[in-house]
Amino acid sequence: MLISTLLAVTGVGLTFWSYKQLAATAEIREHTSTVLNSANNFLSDLKDAETGQRGYLITGDEDFLQPYLSVRDTFDARMQALRQTVQIEKAKEHLDVIGPLMKAELAELAQVIELRRNHNETAAQKIVSSGQGKQLMDSIRLEIHHFVEIEEAAYAERDAQFQSDMRRLFAILVIASVLVILAAIAFAYLVLLQTRQRLKEQVYLETRHLLETQEALNQALQQTNATLQV
Repeated sequence: MLISTLLAVTGVGLTFWSYKQLAATAEIREHTSTVLNSANNFLSDLKDAETGQRGYLITGDEDFLQPYLSVRDTFDARMQALRQTVQIEKAKEHLDVIGPLMKAELAELAQVIELRRNHNETAAQKIVSSGQGKQLMDSIRLEIHHFVEIEEAAYAERDAQFQSDMRRLFAILVIASVLVILAAIAFAYLVLLQTRQRLKEQVYLETRHLLETQEALNQALQQTNATLQV
């Protein structure tokens, strides 16, 4: 009985541990997803800002500048939030490179926009044609690509460890279940043996009582016969 109780307690403990592991893995997945989405969205918004700048350069329509203004006004806060979210040092190193590159890209966009506002389309177009903005965007894409690779590799490593832990846990649970079943069978067999022993003792006592009663009856009959013969 004690063994069965201990095994049951162990099973409950392992189940609780499994739940904690699942919760931790879900948290890691959510964290990684948040980091990757933030980085990719940042890059996408910067592309939209670049596209909007070109639209403004061609048309002079201020509405095209909304993506640029959005990125410019939220850049510092978004970069700080992303840096605080990232936990891997190698990924942070890429962020340290991405930040200045993005600032340089925004500075170039601002310069082109200012020239266009001052009706100096020729100078603005010359900056765009220089290819500096394209080089900056290519560098930003490359750094974000490396950043994403590091985050995904770390997640894959954690997920592989989790899968290994789950397989180990499953094996432990199977063994524990088998032991519980065996302990239950052993306990039931012990109860059966004890029941049989009690039945044997009861039958023995009942039989002995019947024999003693029969012997007393025989003696009484013998005395009765002896009396009648006198």
